[in-house]
Amino acid sequence: MKRRSASPAARGERVARSPPAKPAYPPAGPVLAGALWKHARSTFLGLAIVLALHSPYVALSRHFDERSFFLLAMYVAHNGTWLLTNGALLVAEHFEIQAVLKYQIERRKPEVPSPSLLRKLYLQISLNHMLTTPLLMWLLFSYVKRLGVPAPDAALPSVATMALMLAAAHTFNDWGFYWTHRLLHHRAFYSRFHKQHHEFKGTVGAAAEYAHPFEVVLSNQIPTLGFMLGVGAHPLILFAWLVLRLSQTYEVHSGYEFGDTLAGRWGLTSNDYGFHDHHHTVNSGNYGAEHMDWLFGTMDSWASLDGRDGYLKSRRAVAVRTEAYPVVKGD
Repeated sequence: MKRRSASPAARGERVARSPPAKPAYPPAGPVLAGALWKHARSTFLGLAIVLALHSPYVALSRHFDERSFFLLAMYVAHNGTWLLTNGALLVAEHFEIQAVLKYQIERRKPEVPSPSLLRKLYLQISLNHMLTTPLLMWLLFSYVKRLGVPAPDAALPSVATMALMLAAAHTFNDWGFYWTHRLLHHRAFYSRFHKQHHEFKGTVGAAAEYAHPFEVVLSNQIPTLGFMLGVGAHPLILFAWLVLRLSQTYEVHSGYEFGDTLAGRWGLTSNDYGFHDHHHTVNSGNYGAEHMDWLFGTMDSWASLDGRDGYLKSRRAVAVRTEAYPVVKGD
């Protein structure tokens, strides 16, 4: 009788393991339709902002020199958007407004930011908003003018041209953010430059800008502003786009999911909440807009949960929810 030979594993030999099966991704149709809808949404909202504010914007600009007014408009766009998004959620949590709090995404205890981490966050964003960003814009204004950005009272381009610029800025940001963010997750860059941002395992809206200066420039400022500055866009179009981009990043970092609200259904919110929240809780995949991760095959973990509904269900299963913006009293 023949003796059966021992398996390679029993003989101590290395056994090649087949890679795990890739989960089924969503069909192309809904993903691409969602991408088109988001581009259309930002284009429409951007046009609405520009056309509504153009007359008062021009009238106010005549009371300032051009550099000072550019700085003022940038300051208002940046801080005003922060207050309308993050500030509104802070108020809702302070007064325990349940109509808002019921949309919080549940957290595991280790995902809740500590008071010391929140202190670091608020110190950094205070310096960035009140000092670093205004000073940088002041110093770079001459370069902005050399790129062809016109005076604030210059005539606006046609509606069709503005729509094309807003849609193109959205596309430029999608591609720029995806690839720079994915690069920052490479082991050569992650620990040095990107790990700071991922100190927030359960993120809050204010943490959208909590990042190493290298990341801020590479992955935030260049994708956001690069197209509009590169084509010398009218400054009001630039500021309208900045408001839309900032509101989107504050929303997806907020720790809330407003997709099923009336505002979400009417397209007044970005509705990418769970997608990026999942990136922070598992620190894998979901590097940018959903269609980008779908296109380049980096949404395995998300797809294995069956997307948004599966992710939110998994969150509810571990619910130990505390405030997304807990009051800082001490460790």
